[in-house]
Amino acid sequence: MTASSKSKEADAEPREAIFISHAAPEDNAFTIWLGAKLSALGYEVWADVLRLKGGDDWQRKLEHALRHRACKMLLVANPNAVQKQGVRNEIQIASDVARKLQDNAFIIPLRMEPFEAPFLIAHAQYIDFTKGWARGLSELLETLQETYHVPQNTRDGEAIWRDIQLLHAKTLTRQPERLISNWLSIDGLPDKIRYSEFRGQISERRAQAAMKDAPWPLKPFRRGFLSFARIHDLQDHFGGNLPLDSKGERRVAGFLETGWDKIGIERIDARNQFSDLTRQALETLFTERGLRSYAMSGTQLAWWAPLDVAPTNKISFRWDDISGLRQIQGRSEKRQMNWHFGVSAAARSAPLRHVRVVSRLIFTEDGQKPFDDPAKMHRLRRSFAKTWRNARWRDMLLAFLHWLADGKNALAVPVSSEEDLVLGLPPITWQVPVSLPVAEEDPERDEDDPSDNEEPEDFDAPNEHDRGEDGDDED
Repeated sequence: MTASSKSKEADAEPREAIFISHAAPEDNAFTIWLGAKLSALGYEVWADVLRLKGGDDWQRKLEHALRHRACKMLLVANPNAVQKQGVRNEIQIASDVARKLQDNAFIIPLRMEPFEAPFLIAHAQYIDFTKGWARGLSELLETLQETYHVPQNTRDGEAIWRDIQLLHAKTLTRQPERLISNWLSIDGLPDKIRYSEFRGQISERRAQAAMKDAPWPLKPFRRGFLSFARIHDLQDHFGGNLPLDSKGERRVAGFLETGWDKIGIERIDARNQFSDLTRQALETLFTERGLRSYAMSGTQLAWWAPLDVAPTNKISFRWDDISGLRQIQGRSEKRQMNWHFGVSAAARSAPLRHVRVVSRLIFTEDGQKPFDDPAKMHRLRRSFAKTWRNARWRDMLLAFLHWLADGKNALAVPVSSEEDLVLGLPPITWQVPVSLPVAEEDPERDEDDPSDNEEPEDFDAPNEHDRGEDGDDED
């Protein structure tokens, strides 16, 4: 067979594989964990750790898989990895494949730590694993399934990955594992979204100012706005100088599925409008509960509780078999400052309707006013919680949500005088069919906040891998 015919035969192979590129032995544990999860979910997975399995020429097979079988390459990215020549060689090969396939998203970086992206992947959108492996896996699975539609097939790859686990004395078991997410399911929608216009000749500046101060969420649109509220909820606010006319209404479920053709709103725009209205409603609820906002980098706000708003002792939380005890604010006498757990929240319509909650840390000198210096806040977020593991971050989020919802199984977010957006609690959990036992680690003592060194009671079920920190604030 000629070289040309071999090349054509290779090109004819189906591209259904995921290639994981990593640099150093210290990345092996993550690569094995990720490869095992993806393989158990039906993906064909190739990675450098397969060379640990003797017999075949794995180096040749790996390059062949990257050039001719891979539909995506996952790059385990940290400052050390992206400088390694072997990884840069794989990035070069993957870039050549991307040009051949005309796929600008062929390389998907997995951000393990902040890193300076090499030129060839400077444009690539990363998946964030800095807040924990389980959170990153959840986002990665959503991206593979919903955005790129990577095929899942039953293959013999799981047996190979099981052998790799055995080589590392970490057996991939058939015991299901529950992953606790940071997604709150949207269990109840308002019935309708309404389009209202200002009647006659009006002052545009005055209308814009009035819309910013409206008592209910609304989104400017054409000569008026979209809102879940009826006109009688809003007319008193706008007054006689800004009279309103109702121009139509649409069921929210249909609005999210297909948009609103009659007034020229496509589905993607409809979902963006809904996300913005939900954000406004959440921010109003946060404000009414006494939370304050802090501007992160980008456009996101972090909402946190000052010293006199939320408990300073540990908060007990329980939803069925999910329970625990954790502080959401405290004081570091070592650093002479207070720390406050906070959240950023954003509504999403796919792959299911949910509100994604991201954990934040805010620091104050007196429990009331955040430090003015953004660089200082950034340094503190990177250093203060360096010993905190995923179990602590997870429990702080659950304690915060339990307190915010007054211990209920749902969080009702008012969107008009008559209706709420209803968020389910606790956060969404997923079951994966296999699990990877992880060696127990003695928790490091927290010298910054010794009051929280006692480990709380944990869930009565398996949960995500015990790793992670509050991430960098680059959104």
